[in-house]
Amino acid sequence: MSEKEIVQERLQEKQRMVNASKHMTKLFIVTSSLIFITLLIVWVLQKLPDLIIPTIYEVATWFILVSSALIVMSQLKIREDEIEKAFRFTGLGLFFGLLFSVLQVIGWQELLSSNLSFRNILFPFALIHFIHVSVGMILLASVFRKIREYRVHSKSRQYAYNVFMFWHFLGAVWLVFIFLG
Repeated sequence: MSEKEIVQERLQEKQRMVNASKHMTKLFIVTSSLIFITLLIVWVLQKLPDLIIPTIYEVATWFILVSSALIVMSQLKIREDEIEKAFRFTGLGLFFGLLFSVLQVIGWQELLSSNLSFRNILFPFALIHFIHVSVGMILLASVFRKIREYRVHSKSRQYAYNVFMFWHFLGAVWLVFIFLG
């Protein structure tokens, strides 16, 4: 095999890996969506009183919105190769995601202390969402580290974009749930 053929083979392999990672991210989002849709269907089909969303969850919504906005800014800065700014925006997005997680735990305490029937739907939803957010936070932390090491930039951004897409998906799931509630 010539040197040119070896280089071509490696480039094709890299492209296959990028495509596989995109498909895995989409598959994970689809399977997670099925879980959340199932919970929403159960909620709609049960004869429960109106769902009362704890105030703390409404406050948490602002934190997830800010986090997603910061991650969008990071995406833009990565595309422009402004790596230091992308690092800061990702770090701030991670920080607001952590605040969101703390508020979710506080909301659980409020739910568990209440004796209302709707908590049987809200608590499992919040717990499953928290598990997904925890995974998202770990992935965001890995992107944060990779940005710091200059391993994410305009020519190598697919991993970060997959993580960011998952993070935005989690925010969208939360917003749908809050607005339906």
